[in-house]
Amino acid sequence: MAAKIKKKGIYCIEGLWDHVNIQDETTVLPILDLLEKKNYCDHIYHDCATKSELEYFLEKWKKKTVNEKYPILYLAFHGDPGYIFLTHEDKYSLTQLAEFLGDKATGKIIYFGSCSTLNIDKRKINSFLETTGAIAAIGYKRDIDWIQSTACDLFVFEALQSDSLDTKGQTKLF
Repeated sequence: MAAKIKKKGIYCIEGLWDHVNIQDETTVLPILDLLEKKNYCDHIYHDCATKSELEYFLEKWKKKTVNEKYPILYLAFHGDPGYIFLTHEDKYSLTQLAEFLGDKATGKIIYFGSCSTLNIDKRKINSFLETTGAIAAIGYKRDIDWIQSTACDLFVFEALQSDSLDTKGQTKLF
């Protein structure tokens, strides 16, 4: 009998999808709710629009009591190569993120639910992983339709639940 794999919670920080229309209700929250209702994993969800909000919620995730239970950090934002967008004018770079997280992501997964963020040189991704200690940085290398990316995110999160949270376990998935 195979050993039971422990649930890997998802800690989601989501940016604004429409920076002009403040009534826009677009969100990735329904996929997180679906995963939780189907008993795949638990989640914590926060929305943010500023650097200080982002760093506030990242600071909460960095605490061992939180990131041990929620080892998948899901950053759902608009993006550009090497960046996530906080607003249409304000970007937060992978370098800034790595410096802010330090080694608090050791053994964790950082999932970029943002267009083109990982369309950068592999050496920069490896540097990000070295600085943070994360075992994987997963995300998009190109622009992708919102519905398609959300569906893909759901499938990836489901797949991440099926194996151990280490480089050997994650290599089997991808």
